[in-house]
Amino acid sequence: MQKKFIPIAVVLAVLLALSAAGYMTPPKKEKMPVRILFQNSGGRVIFSHLQHHRDYGVACAKCHHEQHEDSEEALPCGSCHPQAFDRDYIRDHINSFPDNSYCVKCHHAELGELNFDHDAHIDYAVDDCQVCHHGPDIEDEPQLCTNCHTNAGTPDVPSIRNAAHDRCINCHDDMFEAGIKGCTPCHKMKDMRDYTGDHTPCKQCHTKPGKDLVLNRVNAFHDQCMDCHRELKRGPYKKEDCDKCHVR
Repeated sequence: MQKKFIPIAVVLAVLLALSAAGYMTPPKKEKMPVRILFQNSGGRVIFSHLQHHRDYGVACAKCHHEQHEDSEEALPCGSCHPQAFDRDYIRDHINSFPDNSYCVKCHHAELGELNFDHDAHIDYAVDDCQVCHHGPDIEDEPQLCTNCHTNAGTPDVPSIRNAAHDRCINCHDDMFEAGIKGCTPCHKMKDMRDYTGDHTPCKQCHTKPGKDLVLNRVNAFHDQCMDCHRELKRGPYKKEDCDKCHVR
């Protein structure tokens, strides 16, 4: 190697080593933010995060109600409360959580282990399996429902939930008409923190229009902040107090 190339090689080696070290070094934990700026159509909001926690003595769990039980760190509000439940949020929100143990807080449909006595139902059906299963035009012989029906379903094949409910209601119409509260009469709960399958879309079970399963960020902040201020009778909590938080 010519001598004039030696300094260049040394510099490249140093840069390569620094790059490798930076890549291998875990990122530093972000310190508690002093202030948070929220963009809003009604005017930007500057929230004094550190002041609320340190000076006012507001405990983290007072606002961050989804704080992980095994962690001292609180999740950002936007992890669960988006500006809007659009495709970007659906695609990106999973990266807000440290691990998939958080998924169960919202995606709980897979919790249900069916409390179903198959042998007893054979007696009820008088050995006619087609009471529940499809006929030979669809399946030559009865097989597992999940062989064709997935959690999410497709336009051509209903989800396992809808397919099972459609079959069950043929005999258990009294239970469905009574409006069973919750799923526990038929489903056993189980720990799904280690669940790795696809999650059922919320709308598979939550079909009432106009009902927010999770508040968006604006409503979540209004509820949390104004409830606290209303309780203390201090700060912005009245309908005419918008300009105390929103900078136009």
